[in-house]
Amino acid sequence: MDKKVSVIVNCHNGQKYLNKCIASILNQKYQNLEIIFYDNFSNDRSKEIISTFMDKRIKYFYSNNKLSLYQARNKALEHVSGTIIAFLDVDDWWDKNYLSSRALLFNDDNQDFFYCNRYTFYEKNKKLKIFRKLDLPNGKIYNYLAKDYFISISGLIIKKEIFDKVGLFNKDFNIIGDFDLVMRMSRKFNGHATNEPLLFYRYHKNNFSKINLEMFFKEFNKWFNDQVKLEDKYFLNNIKYFEKKLLSFEIKNLLVNSSKNFYLLYKIVNHPDLFEKLKFLMVFLMPKQVVNYLKK
Repeated sequence: MDKKVSVIVNCHNGQKYLNKCIASILNQKYQNLEIIFYDNFSNDRSKEIISTFMDKRIKYFYSNNKLSLYQARNKALEHVSGTIIAFLDVDDWWDKNYLSSRALLFNDDNQDFFYCNRYTFYEKNKKLKIFRKLDLPNGKIYNYLAKDYFISISGLIIKKEIFDKVGLFNKDFNIIGDFDLVMRMSRKFNGHATNEPLLFYRYHKNNFSKINLEMFFKEFNKWFNDQVKLEDKYFLNNIKYFEKKLLSFEIKNLLVNSSKNFYLLYKIVNHPDLFEKLKFLMVFLMPKQVVNYLKK
């Protein structure tokens, strides 16, 4: 018998994209699923829209106050009844074969979590672009992720038992909580990749991480320092890659949210990646209003 998949959809004022998101779950070829729809204090038409689907597999939960994103994800996890957990953000959607493409592996004791390639859908010009053209790795992928983090939460499926072993999302994070969880999992558990892009990730002007660069940098900085204190061997073996990521996040934040100064220029000049350095220098030399326009 097919294992039951619990699909967690966290929502705060998601009315604009909700129909496409939910329809893409209900239209999956793999039908043994439930949707845990966790409404995080929305004040738009989200509840009204979700009620129009009239499908008993949808379970609606409402928070009476606004929680952080990863508090809300943890709350949603309390209500799952499936042994397989999947996530889909309201502005993303799945190909109809998304779940069925790895259904046979749900019973494989050597596979612990699953992820896939994606299309990035650029809302502004309605164009699709494949995210990765190289094969994605399988197995214990921590070292790969340290160099290049390529997993989207909307393309992530996890066996429920893994949460018992690595813990839930860190509720103190608003942006990098899924990154933190995946890095914890990938130390000891096996990931299985699907190279076919079965997720459609929507890139638009209101992407939370895009408009909160300062928060992104601060959270990654906290995560970095926490790993240093823990003296985690996986982290320390890859620390040069994490240092480079941290520097890039700091520069991006400063380019957008601070005035141009010697400190920022110093950071850019000392970036170890030549391509990144040149890219940042170009932005640094642009007028501030052009930078703000490109941010949109």
